[in-house]
Amino acid sequence: MASLYKPASETQLSIIDSESTSSERAEYVNSYFRDIFTKLPRNTQRAYISDFNDFAIFCQSEGIDSFNDDFSHNEYIIKRYVEELCKSPLAYRTIKRRLSALSKFLGIAKLPNPIIQSVYLRDFVRLSLIENRKFQLSHNQAVPLTIDLLDEINNKIIPDTLLEMRDLTIMNLMFDALLRADELVRVCAEHISRRNNALLVVTSKSDQSGKGSHRFISTSTINMVDEYIAEANTDAKTSCERLPDDPRRINKGILFRRVSNRGHALLPYNEQRGTHAFSGSTSDGQHFLDYSSVYRIWKRIASRAGISENITPHSGRVGGAVSLAENGATLPELQLAGGWQSPEMPGHYTQQANVKRGGMAKLSEKFKR
Repeated sequence: MASLYKPASETQLSIIDSESTSSERAEYVNSYFRDIFTKLPRNTQRAYISDFNDFAIFCQSEGIDSFNDDFSHNEYIIKRYVEELCKSPLAYRTIKRRLSALSKFLGIAKLPNPIIQSVYLRDFVRLSLIENRKFQLSHNQAVPLTIDLLDEINNKIIPDTLLEMRDLTIMNLMFDALLRADELVRVCAEHISRRNNALLVVTSKSDQSGKGSHRFISTSTINMVDEYIAEANTDAKTSCERLPDDPRRINKGILFRRVSNRGHALLPYNEQRGTHAFSGSTSDGQHFLDYSSVYRIWKRIASRAGISENITPHSGRVGGAVSLAENGATLPELQLAGGWQSPEMPGHYTQQANVKRGGMAKLSEKFKR
């Protein structure tokens, strides 16, 4: 746990301008971290760490001082941050969550909080997010990867490199198990139960207890996983199996790893470290996938298959839900398949699927429109 808490502690100090803010403010933050933060659910901790790190990186890249006792300064920096967030492809709710995290932090540090106190900033944020949401809804909607579209991709692409084999396996697994990108990058080889056609999802956005959940995966996807592992564990130059201690071999741990430039071998991975880090390339040579990697994988597969629709990593989760709804799955079945705690989102996908079974759809079919 110490490895998880350490970044949080460092981040707390990095988003306060220590030169212009009293040590008393920092102590407020340290007290909260010590007495409250460490008792929060793991997923909540990760979300806060991610949001604080993103803001700290923004301040550093823009050359702007972090939060301090000056109300006007805090108002300015948050306005600039909102402007940058609205230029990004982040979802409306993600931006709202990040601002909520910053507001929480300002309250903990007992610093001037313009997110709450500034009428100007509140209206600016509200209108900026409304405009951003309209733009995303009209221009950036991800197309659901339905089972028909997935079959089309599988039929068009015959993988001839480890890279393509990995990418195709990822797409099929994300569809079957309705995985988010952050769930995919944590999948380990030992999480797959071939006997039960099940995948253990150890952590997810909706799993605040951290108990994990099991998702169904098809036999064809399990076969893809096995082929991917077998290909990764074979030296392309000699056609011989890699030695058990070869760091490019998959024995256990993170299943989907980065691939060399030529696409024929995995980059080294230290299985002894297990799943202590989950994204990027760490200083000791670990190579993990992150969201941008998964995003490029989906775009690469779509391009290779000649798919013009805007499919993204979330298309598998949405498409799996829509495909289930179109084939008569009940709301409880949809919730179980995707690990949803609430029926709200599965209900949305059911409504979307029912459009094709509505009165106008039947009328169009009858008159061949």
